[in-house]
Amino acid sequence: MPGSPARILIALTATASLALAACGSKSVGSGTSTPTTGGSAAGTAVQVTEKDFSISLASTTFTPGTYTFEVTNDGPSSHNLTVKGPGVNNTGTSTLDSGSKGNVTVTFQKGAYELYCSIPGHKERGMDLTIHVG
Repeated sequence: MPGSPARILIALTATASLALAACGSKSVGSGTSTPTTGGSAAGTAVQVTEKDFSISLASTTFTPGTYTFEVTNDGPSSHNLTVKGPGVNNTGTSTLDSGSKGNVTVTFQKGAYELYCSIPGHKERGMDLTIHVG
């Protein structure tokens, strides 16, 4: 029987279960269309500005922990930010067009890390910065 009480009860139970499951889930987003790579947890925000041909940030000294580099490309050319050091092997943003923004999240251990643009020729022209974690 299509409308039997048992079928109605099963349908209501299934609907209630789906509704409760939806209430218990949560969505976490980075607020940007550029993928965050190198870690799953958001870290302490660090503002980075890239230009032709420099990388600027407020400090080059950090304590161990997780950081999200929020990169703004203020130059006319495309750039990215790549991080390499202890426990981090060439993790970075996608290539950012002029005026674009992107994020990369990394977890630092003690040691020296290199931040650079991996677009051919950019690192050699000055887009290379060493930071220290200790």
